[in-house]
Amino acid sequence: MIMEKKLLVGSDDYGRDLTGVQNLKKKHKRLEAELGSHEPAIQAVQEAGEKLMDVSNLGVPEIEQRLKALNQAWAELKQLAATRGQKLDESLTYQQFLAKVEEEEAWISEKQQLLSVEDYGDTMAAVQGLLKKHDAFETDFQAHRDRCKNISDDGMKLVSDGNHHSDSINQRCQQLQTKLDHLAALAGRRKAKLVDNSAYLQFMWKADVVESWIADKETHVKSEEFGRDLSSVQTLLTKQETFDAGEFLDFIIL
Repeated sequence: MIMEKKLLVGSDDYGRDLTGVQNLKKKHKRLEAELGSHEPAIQAVQEAGEKLMDVSNLGVPEIEQRLKALNQAWAELKQLAATRGQKLDESLTYQQFLAKVEEEEAWISEKQQLLSVEDYGDTMAAVQGLLKKHDAFETDFQAHRDRCKNISDDGMKLVSDGNHHSDSINQRCQQLQTKLDHLAALAGRRKAKLVDNSAYLQFMWKADVVESWIADKETHVKSEEFGRDLSSVQTLLTKQETFDAGEFLDFIIL
């Protein structure tokens, strides 16, 4: 029985996903219960062997050797079981850590696709709407950055505690940070392009206003009416002064 159980607890299969680890832990709990139920039988054999050696001189070396081998095998089995139980606990914690990492990576992947869209708005209203959405994203992004930092801190705690998945934990933490940095770069690039596009559309709007103003004033300055008498000339001069003042004020506003 001991040799059979040693093969089971010596397995290096600690589960490939959260469900797998949970199933292995259930099996291990049953094994631990089975070992606990066999403890009295092992003790009884040991006691019987010791009594036999006390009352008889026959086969004492062999009995002593068998008891020693039994004690050693039983101790090794319990140690292997304890080690496997610990590693299964570590694997469960590792899989829970992975689930959080993968959740954040899925969010990052989704946002990467959105940030890669080459739509920066073709009107001022559209640009303003996109800038508001981007501001909301940046707020959400900061929350996820904080969450990723907490996940990475938890991962480093697992490493310092000696989790046997330490190499993988370190790798996943580095990958997560790399993906965050890439997303931040994409976000910065899109924000810059939105701001540039906003400035461009504002410039184009102002240029249109100026061109419209010029076209309107051209009609006035091309007039061939210069006045027929003093009164009409004075009236036209007053209009010209108003026009000149308006020209100056209009360009100040622009």
